[in-house]
Amino acid sequence: MKTISPLLKPIFLFVFVILLTTQLSGQKRIDVVQLKNGNVLKGTIVRQVPGKFLELKTLDKNFWKFDMEDIAEIRYERTRLPKFKQDSLIIRDQIVFIDAKFGVLLGSNGNENEAPFSLMCSANYLFKNGLSLGGGIGLETFEETQIPLFTDIRYHHKIKGLNTYLFCQSGYSFALENRENTNYYYNNGEEMDNKGAWLINPGIGVVFSGKGSTSFSLGLGYRYQKNKLTWYNDYTDDKEILREEFNRMSIHFGILF
Repeated sequence: MKTISPLLKPIFLFVFVILLTTQLSGQKRIDVVQLKNGNVLKGTIVRQVPGKFLELKTLDKNFWKFDMEDIAEIRYERTRLPKFKQDSLIIRDQIVFIDAKFGVLLGSNGNENEAPFSLMCSANYLFKNGLSLGGGIGLETFEETQIPLFTDIRYHHKIKGLNTYLFCQSGYSFALENRENTNYYYNNGEEMDNKGAWLINPGIGVVFSGKGSTSFSLGLGYRYQKNKLTWYNDYTDDKEILREEFNRMSIHFGILF
């Protein structure tokens, strides 16, 4: 538990920043012009000549021009932006989308590489309820290079106009290299056979719209991963097993198309 707690702090901070951003971006300024005859019009002031006249574009997209002597008060107020349509989630009505992303796995426990590089690519199917299901493959540079094969489950949701999603990746990471056995005796100089192991990576993310059907994403999560190494001990005439566990914070930037 002591290992996990420090990694959760940046995640909570990331959530707070998202909520604060959506609170501010979910509002816009509305100009209010109150006439001396009691009429009130709301919209955007497009032109104003002090002491002479004012031009206002109302919310129904009509243009009005008033003499300043007929205006009793000019003020502004903030109003909520209209909600986006439910069918314009993040992939712009695409049923199948590809997510290619790169990043790092921050942390120092159980591994000499404090920030392994991570490259992930998945193909996903988006359902109408905002849930998507997919699978993918990656390349990561722990102490030994590994290839993770994983499932990718996400729930996409708009929060006050901002595209967000919850995700959980789970699968098996296969090691491409064995490890040199320099820390153990009676092994005849043989390498440690790297078996790889299971992984799970839950987290949260946000998607930013790009040009055309391309979007960009930023994801922050918690990676828990195991690793298994075996070698033969000549002294005990038996097979030895070393089990490792990695607790890391995952940060990925992605391109969705």
